[in-house]
Amino acid sequence: RRVGEGGGVAMDTRFPYSPAEVAKVQTVQFGILSPDEIRQMSVVQIEHGETMDRGKPKPAGLSDPRLGTIDRKVKCETCSANMAECPGHFGHLELAKPMFHIGFIKTVLAILRCVCFNCSHILADE
Repeated sequence: RRVGEGGGVAMDTRFPYSPAEVAKVQTVQFGILSPDEIRQMSVVQIEHGETMDRGKPKPAGLSDPRLGTIDRKVKCETCSANMAECPGHFGHLELAKPMFHIGFIKTVLAILRCVCFNCSHILADE
């Protein structure tokens, strides 16, 4: 959205119309999804690193048609929307071993530095 003349709010015409009611955002919450939540939200397990097979999106590949369409003439296999209206959908990879998320390393280290390695008590002044 952008502010229009006279202080009103004008719709940004670059995005398709949505029938959802306009409302003020009260809160925004971010969190980390568990592996089970990721699998539940996923529409496909990615099993191949290739995107295309003979000019078409490869099933269970990085451009699987269930993730959303990349062709203006083809509808999404998950929501049946066209390329402009489909928001895209989550897929997931099953990893052989657990991985560290590099974005959380500093926070995890800061938390670990607050705990005694010998007795597991919190290192804090009283």
